[in-house]
Amino acid sequence: MKRFGIWFVVLTILCGGACCYAQGVKEISTAGITVTYPNGMEAQANKVMAMAQSTIKPSIETHRQTIALLSDVGAMAQDIAQALGAEERQDNARSRLQMFKSKSEGLVGAFSDIKLVRKADAVATEGIDAGVIQVRYNKEKDEFNMVLAEEEINPDKIKRSYFPVLINADGSIRAEYKLTQISMDFLGSGDPMAIAPVQDTISYLIAVPLRLYNPFSRWFNEGVSGFLTRQIVAKYGSKQLNNVSSTLFSVSSIAKEQKDKVNLISWPQSPYLNRDPASFDSKMEVARIQYSVEAISGLLAKSGPQALAKIMSGLNYTGNPDTELICEAIQKATNTDFKPILMSYVPQNIRDGIASEEAPRLVEKASKLAGEKKWADAASALRLALDMNPQDVNARLNLAWIERELGDLRDSELQVFLTAGLLKQQKHSFSLFEGTIEGMYVSGRLAILMGNLEAAKQFLEPVLQLKPDHADAKRAMDDIRKIESATKG
Repeated sequence: MKRFGIWFVVLTILCGGACCYAQGVKEISTAGITVTYPNGMEAQANKVMAMAQSTIKPSIETHRQTIALLSDVGAMAQDIAQALGAEERQDNARSRLQMFKSKSEGLVGAFSDIKLVRKADAVATEGIDAGVIQVRYNKEKDEFNMVLAEEEINPDKIKRSYFPVLINADGSIRAEYKLTQISMDFLGSGDPMAIAPVQDTISYLIAVPLRLYNPFSRWFNEGVSGFLTRQIVAKYGSKQLNNVSSTLFSVSSIAKEQKDKVNLISWPQSPYLNRDPASFDSKMEVARIQYSVEAISGLLAKSGPQALAKIMSGLNYTGNPDTELICEAIQKATNTDFKPILMSYVPQNIRDGIASEEAPRLVEKASKLAGEKKWADAASALRLALDMNPQDVNARLNLAWIERELGDLRDSELQVFLTAGLLKQQKHSFSLFEGTIEGMYVSGRLAILMGNLEAAKQFLEPVLQLKPDHADAKRAMDDIRKIESATKG
């Protein structure tokens, strides 16, 4: 059961399946949405209906498009698996597509049938079974929690599903001003949502069952998933969805403005991205996705219908291949030297630096700058080196340390996480430029992520001896104790 974390204090929407209306019920229906309500609540019902028509209905229609797109999950799963050269993964694709289809069916069923229920009835039953929507009541806090029961969605559960809206004793709608947001938290919004299940399923198959998920192979993952999503939607979707897919994965005018700054070889997988508003550039992210799809689409358009399956088959037994191994597989499968094509999606100064082997010199420069405590200059040199050689764990771990000296704690943690991801792919040698408190901390955090708790304690204990109020080190030691306790348990 997926919890959306929607907690409502004394004001929260909700209601329940087992509630009875002693005074009788009425309903109003407009454009496919029905609002059922107890006698005497016409005004509240009309308010809720107006909200539903303006905000809920468009999202319901998007989910209906998803249901239509996924009308034959078996055939679609077969096409996806064959295209990826992974017929043995057809069942994985089918079950995932069916999960998305059932979820959309449940959401359409629930939000097409809205019921107003008195709070007293919901409290009396201590929660409500509304099919795919489940409600729990916390008496001590007078709070309601609404969750979507995504697992085991079946026709019976869909049939008895509805969206509950609680009515207070004084006739007011609980959390009336939050109704729209609560609905959107469940339904989502936007046309791209209709094709998201297809892309998600393809991306999942590539990354998990097929194990193609190097921290810096995102250009390949996104390119293949976008290319194949367009093909699948073109075959199974409506003209409208085909247009949505084409627009989503084609290079836009905004992306063209970003072209000179796009660097696909140093683009990390989504979990490794710094999403701090000051650092995250959504336009650049979209540009990278669209250029990745363009690069892969151009390759496969020239290489024949079986090219993708051949490439994937060549990678299946590699295990999380990096850019070099992917380019080798492309060469063997299509006789195309893809590296120059990929490098055309890298800024000119970065290409020049790679050609002149500038990255090691930048790392050496950063080491000297760090020795002089010129932290900002050292960090800039390391970031540039990592644009040229993103898999240099030595540069990355030192960047994590130096960022802590600069106070950039969030990105520092991310760099440690990325370093661990690279180390789990293959062995690397690395060392910090200097032994400092913050350097020992990042080494400890890395050791935790690598599963070496004894080494982590050897790094973190001196940090706390030298700086007892080091909040992050204390949290890291707490993490170690929790892991050890869970292991013993």
